Amino acid sequence: MSELAAERWGDSGPRIVMVHGSLGSAAAAFGEQKVLADRCQIVAPYRRGYSPSPSTERIDPDRDAREIVDLLGDSAHLVGTSMGGVVAMRAAALAPEKVRSLTVIEPPAMPNGAGRPAADQLIAGLRDHWATADPSDLESFVAGFLKVLGVDLELPSPLPPPLVEAVRNLTTERPWETGVPVEQLARTAFPKLVVTGGGTPGFEDVGDALAEALAAKRVLFEGSPHAVQRIGQRFNDELLAQLNAAEAAIAQA
Repeated sequence: MSELAAERWGDSGPRIVMVHGSLGSAAAAFGEQKVLADRCQIVAPYRRGYSPSPSTERIDPDRDAREIVDLLGDSAHLVGTSMGGVVAMRAAALAPEKVRSLTVIEPPAMPNGAGRPAADQLIAGLRDHWATADPSDLESFVAGFLKVLGVDLELPSPLPPPLVEAVRNLTTERPWETGVPVEQLARTAFPKLVVTGGGTPGFEDVGDALAEALAAKRVLFEGSPHAVQRIGQRFNDELLAQLNAAEAAIAQA
């Protein structure tokens, strides 16, 4: 039995586990996917450290991955956005037999993009920000983080409690170190989709590198936010196409 709290939408159709990122937890991250509950069973857990799941002193993507595996049941489609994409890929590598398809949205798998100019620049910017920013000044920390990503987003001041929790978690992450096991994932049979929005060149480099290494479908929704799934129908249509193709292949097998 998982310790994680989760949103659960829909009671029939393909089962999807959706993993949120750093600055928006389950309901907020995947609100635009709730409309899929008329044809899918969606489980969107709150990762450890995000209320109402248990608290944590630091974010650990490997622990998160193990907890996501616990939610896959016999098998499920797996979707992860931002750091949730890293968690989803690590979970898929732990239990590939439980994964029907894998979709990741701008995952900060920075080591996998190393050697590409924009990825290297983002890695350096993230490392420098963590080295120089004051983690106790949450407003300045998250503003500097968004600046490194090139994300123009005005946050409320003071930060509301859910964002305080999220930014405190963020300060414990090390995104320039959060690579994923692409060689292991490349040996798996389930279909893979890598989605980006075009706003952060470093994430485009990472997305390209992952798609090449995994022989994944690569989709760019130009002009979208970092959390591309929030564009709604266009993303949902692409996700459904991925799920339907995977289900058809499984049925044929």
